[in-house]
Amino acid sequence: DAAQRLLELAAARNATGDAAVRITAGLTGLPASRWGPDLVLAVARGLRDAGRPAQAAALVAGGAPAPGHAPELVLERAYDLAREGPADRAEPLLDSLAKAWPPGRFPLAEVQFWAGHLDSALTNYKRASDATDSPDALTALDRVYLLEERPGADELRALGVIAWERWRGGEPRARMLADSLWRALPLTSPFYAAAAMEAYRSRAAARAWNDALVPLATIADSLPGDRLAPLARQRSGEAWLRMGDERKALAAFEECLARYPRAWNSPEVRRQVERLRKERRL
Repeated sequence: DAAQRLLELAAARNATGDAAVRITAGLTGLPASRWGPDLVLAVARGLRDAGRPAQAAALVAGGAPAPGHAPELVLERAYDLAREGPADRAEPLLDSLAKAWPPGRFPLAEVQFWAGHLDSALTNYKRASDATDSPDALTALDRVYLLEERPGADELRALGVIAWERWRGGEPRARMLADSLWRALPLTSPFYAAAAMEAYRSRAAARAWNDALVPLATIADSLPGDRLAPLARQRSGEAWLRMGDERKALAAFEECLARYPRAWNSPEVRRQVERLRKERRL
């Protein structure tokens, strides 16, 4: 109870990492299986925030129950396995979890995508996208569009590896792979826009905003009919904002609305336009 209260107080001060380290030290000798799943999960996440992923993984492994009980903790254990690699180490555990806990369907699909098990990933992404009240439904639907383009293509396997590396914190390798794939693909490839968007994400992660605009411009100008073109124009506006140029940001957002007034991202782009116009008037 004291540990749980300490975490609550630490969260209010944005200091959960330090609190998790103290709790782990204070409860040394008490098996994680006796902590209760909620505390194990909260402390493990705090340990990761504190830069101690190995300690977090050990804690989760010691406190993880069988699938169907404390599913969030089982999911955390599966993610630890996927993070250590190879990604499909987590697949059996996630498969069992998804059968008992519907929110486990999307993580299962993700691991299968990362591991190159594309047919299984597509099946589970479709099922995850049907859960329209889930925060993962839109991402699942986007993956469905991608995987249905040309099932089994080598480019899809490369995109899966890039996504896995980025998810587990291997950003340098993700950037190298994304840039290589983007530059290798012809503009006519059905995966060109997806590869260009991955190149943008890697450059944005490095805060190289001028460089990040290059793949976005290629999508927006050369592939205006691609499903990612509205997103590319939105991200261009956001990149200009990061560089402090509100005039160019506003122009990019307005162009996005003019070209794609009914795109799925148009409400967010419209909010950006309204905010910038109001601020510029002030």
